[in-house]
Amino acid sequence: MTTAAPAAELRRHLADWERVTDAPARLVGDSALRATTAVASSPQARPRLGELLVARRFITEEQASTALNEARSTGMLLGEVLLRQQLIFEDELARTLSTQLSIPYISVMRVGIDPSVARLVPADVGERACAIPVRMEEAGVLVAFADPTDPTALTAVEQHVPRFQLAVSELSDIRLAWRRARQRGA
Repeated sequence: MTTAAPAAELRRHLADWERVTDAPARLVGDSALRATTAVASSPQARPRLGELLVARRFITEEQASTALNEARSTGMLLGEVLLRQQLIFEDELARTLSTQLSIPYISVMRVGIDPSVARLVPADVGERACAIPVRMEEAGVLVAFADPTDPTALTAVEQHVPRFQLAVSELSDIRLAWRRARQRGA
């Protein structure tokens, strides 16, 4: 489907649609004036997070079912529930999200960040969005997100970095990187 709605508005609608229907959708194209959405024709187009975590033997099917029920009743994300219940580790979640969403996983603490690139996003915005620009790449700035499906986070970063590539990283690493950047005066 093609539409002239702003990308931020489309991201919000797609996120709502995914939560309600439990079926995947994604935004293709990244223009503030025009965006094209591509909605997967079947839920099998993108593997479900719970199924991936079970397949990788991070959790059992019973744990996935219980956590999914809690996520639906509380409005929390499945990954948040599993982390809160201490059933998975942050890196397991981040790597599995990387697989599910077909975007790169990056260990911010291992590879570090380019301070000049991190400065593209104000620290308070990056901390609220749980995202940090890592480095410049040919296709744009590589930005690590704790939740790359969060439309609010994507919009916040997009206001400062109109052309970026998604990556996923651990929330605690992103927070630590921002703390270190603040200490260095980034």
